Amino acid sequence: MDTLYPTELTARLLQLQPVCEEAIPLLSEYFRRYPQRSCDYTIGGTLMWADYFDYRFADIDGTLFIMGRMPETGTLVFYTPVGEMPEEEWRELIDRYSEKSGMKRIIVHHLENIPGENDGESVESPYAYDWREYLYEAERFKGFAGRKMEKKRNHLNFFMNHYAGFEIEEIGENNIGEIIALTRELGKLHDDPLFIYENQAAQRVLENFRAYPFEGIAIRIDGRIAGYTFGELTGDTLHVHVEKGDITYRGIYQALASLYCRAMCARHPEIIYLNREEDMGNEELRRSKESYHPSLFVDKRLEL
Repeated sequence: MDTLYPTELTARLLQLQPVCEEAIPLLSEYFRRYPQRSCDYTIGGTLMWADYFDYRFADIDGTLFIMGRMPETGTLVFYTPVGEMPEEEWRELIDRYSEKSGMKRIIVHHLENIPGENDGESVESPYAYDWREYLYEAERFKGFAGRKMEKKRNHLNFFMNHYAGFEIEEIGENNIGEIIALTRELGKLHDDPLFIYENQAAQRVLENFRAYPFEGIAIRIDGRIAGYTFGELTGDTLHVHVEKGDITYRGIYQALASLYCRAMCARHPEIIYLNREEDMGNEELRRSKESYHPSLFVDKRLEL
């Protein structure tokens, strides 16, 4: 036994395995038992980005470990484990794994902050600000109420008035093929590697949509799918993983956001927040998320 680690606990090593579709039942059970407002603890947040961040997980002593790697540096990224294991024990397991691997590691701690507060803490790390998640009060998204949301409301009203014959459909076998085709077409409009990856990940999910705990809607106009969105519920938070629309239909994104919120809140009255996830450092996406006036941030403090 290593003399630096004399206890039975620290003689163990984390046995991490790739995040994949076969792991969905186990991961879903942890996310159900320990609901978080961060998308890092969702099926979409892990499965859709599993290849990009090389996500791996371990289930040990009633505790879930999730680890990824920074694509640029290979640095190990551990999310704070969820489950029954005391902090002292899971820290030793993480430290021993990183030492044995010979790789640097960081631990991501998730902090909920009100916009305008603790911004200095959220940007201490060069990665933290890009990983910030944007949360919104679900009630406001139903109709974009209030002066701050006037522009969004105007776009929504334009859509509702000018495409009055639109239809709302649940995502399912009857429209999956059309939705995949739309996703491919929209993917041709971007050359950013992250957008390309996200678009391909959305296609993979859609090809086996029934395997995921996702709920979604599509909007059909004049017989054609004009946009769609899907996500998942954990605790009081609806995580919106994908939202794609044809912008030749003015207001399509506001319609998707509002109508999906209404449908999900009617089905799940426990929803309080919508998590519309990170901007990944993309300035255009950041401005878009800020324009909806978030009520809460999930910031990532990195323990180096």
